[in-house]
Amino acid sequence: MLAVSRHVVEVRPNCSLSWRGAVALYLWVCAISLSIALVFAWQGYWPVLPFAGLELAVLGGALWVSMRRGDYREVITIHDNHVIVEKGTKRQRQRIEFSLHWARVNLRSAHASSHSSRLAIGSHGRSCEIGHCLTESEKLGLARRLRELIGGADQTPARWLNEDRTDNAHR
Repeated sequence: MLAVSRHVVEVRPNCSLSWRGAVALYLWVCAISLSIALVFAWQGYWPVLPFAGLELAVLGGALWVSMRRGDYREVITIHDNHVIVEKGTKRQRQRIEFSLHWARVNLRSAHASSHSSRLAIGSHGRSCEIGHCLTESEKLGLARRLRELIGGADQTPARWLNEDRTDNAHR
């Protein structure tokens, strides 16, 4: 009996605000801001209204951009023979496939302290950077986990060794 194994790792930004919550927040700020602006406009300070409208438009745009960034995903699927990296949003997704036996996980440290390290999966001159939205410690943890699943340059992945022990135990 042939067992097919598959491991999936999903990387996404930490967004605690949902679309519904963002809309509720925006409407609440609009109600407060416009009510204050209307009071000033009623007292004769009408130039307040265009500035309040501009302020609310900028806030709405910033919330929209922030929520769109929250839709970003990186899904790394490790099959028996290949590694698939899919990154992007639901509407626009990039897919890169590597042979599992040749794929390598590479964590390059930053050249300057103000920059973050770069985590990539690569093979045969192609590479795909992953983990843009992760902190340094999260990148280290992800690199460690991917090396366990994919293996290093001169090692067999630990999951294969565990599967061989399991297969031998059942014989």
